[in-house]
Amino acid sequence: MGPVWRYHGGVGVPGSAAAEPSLAMAARVAAERLRALAADLRASGRPDEAGILEAQALIATDPALLGDADRRIALGESPDAAIRASGSDAAARLTEVGDPLIAARAADVLDVADRVARLLTGAAVLVPERPSIAVADDLPPSVLAELPGGLLLGVALEGGSPTAHAAILARARGVPVVVGLTGLRAAVDAAAAPAADAAGLDRAPDVGPVAYLDGDTGSVLVASDEDELLEAMAAARGDGTARAIPAQRVSTVPPAEVGPTRPCATADGVRVLLAANIGRPEDAARALAAGAEGVGLFRTEVLFLGRADPPSEREQRDAYRRVMAAFGPDRPVVIRLADIGGDKAIPYIVGPAEANPFLGVRGIRMARRDPRLYLTQLRAIATAAAATGSTPWVMAPMVATLADVELFRELRDEALASLRATDVPAAAMHLGAMVEVPSAALMAGELARRVAFLSIGTNDLTQYTLAADRGNAALADLQDALHPAVLRLVRVTLEGAAAAGISVAVCGELAGDPDGALVLVGMGVHELSADPASLQGIRSTLASVRMPDLRALADAALRAPDPLTVRRLAAELRSR
Repeated sequence: MGPVWRYHGGVGVPGSAAAEPSLAMAARVAAERLRALAADLRASGRPDEAGILEAQALIATDPALLGDADRRIALGESPDAAIRASGSDAAARLTEVGDPLIAARAADVLDVADRVARLLTGAAVLVPERPSIAVADDLPPSVLAELPGGLLLGVALEGGSPTAHAAILARARGVPVVVGLTGLRAAVDAAAAPAADAAGLDRAPDVGPVAYLDGDTGSVLVASDEDELLEAMAAARGDGTARAIPAQRVSTVPPAEVGPTRPCATADGVRVLLAANIGRPEDAARALAAGAEGVGLFRTEVLFLGRADPPSEREQRDAYRRVMAAFGPDRPVVIRLADIGGDKAIPYIVGPAEANPFLGVRGIRMARRDPRLYLTQLRAIATAAAATGSTPWVMAPMVATLADVELFRELRDEALASLRATDVPAAAMHLGAMVEVPSAALMAGELARRVAFLSIGTNDLTQYTLAADRGNAALADLQDALHPAVLRLVRVTLEGAAAAGISVAVCGELAGDPDGALVLVGMGVHELSADPASLQGIRSTLASVRMPDLRALADAALRAPDPLTVRRLAAELRSR
């Protein structure tokens, strides 16, 4: 809870642009300052945050970005307008890809272009004068990195995504973040209007109203002053909805009493394996520091991004080996084959244009067009596992039919046979299937007799169950995985797997949501995998409840009419 600070971009500073630097010079200065920021972060033991700014330093001197801006300048645009327009175009291309991880990088391009433009015009970012809650459409990562830590109480964004670098940087600081708050800025303007009117201002002041931000529930309350805010908070506690804006939960500061070295278990001792979702080998250290008991989802498609051609078998082998070595042979590492195609288009892996890519050639379906991508990946996994003495768990994305699993098994056999033919050491692997579409859930019993494990991807399962594109903000109310329809498909999956005697994990965002974790464990899920930043909060939440209460919650959730009811029931259990 605190005053609102609105980020408006750069503000002109008289005389600071007297030298009128060239575009090339401004780009070099921007890169140097970003590298200096990154060096400070590395020196303070924050390598993940440093890596974000080091990547931005490369963007600042990217020949394609600067070349496009130079062409615009030659056509008569001002240098600052040219670099902003070039950045906007590049960011738009990233956003059009459709994948949240790639689209989130668009904010980095815009941030860098804005930084270079500020250097060209002599503008500066005015920081808040006191500890505040930052409000913006999307907060540039480098701006957030430069804000003194004590000035940032929380971040509320009208746009953004949980995978955006601003969210990652804030999460690393332990600062709660809520993104996707449709109507946030209008609500802040309305709350600030009385003060602006009284001061005779055309627009609301930058430090204006006050706000309460709850990272656990993903809600924000805004009011003109503290008295009005306290009244709104009291009303919200009364019915759970008053003046709250539902949004995507990103992070909160978890309770400190249950540390990362404590095994995850309920209050009455029922163990839950708590694993981490990662995208790069470098993420393994962060996962281990958070107390991850393994990797529940290695998003290997991240290895294929930001390059002109696919990673070689040797590059992939090294990446998988590093993760397996970090976790050792006794902790599971679940590797998902690259989830490419459809909404995750990659320039060097091109297929025919699709009218509806979410329902197109995606995941394991890619192997029907060309199996080489996955054969190379499976070879790399097998040889990496042999080098570390590990047994990998490998799962196929977008499994919809029994034929998909048979294809997966054939690919595995062909990859291992090719290694044996050349006497290359290769480890056996456990095969699993992702349950992301309703057909896989309904066929779980049959799938379970053909694989060693199932893993439920609640993000895609939700969008396919409710026919709601998870990237469409207008359908945000249909993207809650605690919808009873989704939960009933989870139950069907658990029943099918139990009949075959295999395990089921959940690796979607629901596993990192405290409400979701309560319901899932109550339903019988004993393996959860989430972003490392979410693990301590889940560990603490489960440590405070008993299994009989969780089963009762799950039963009620399955009978509930909507996800809001489920969340209310979960909140009531957590508050006891």
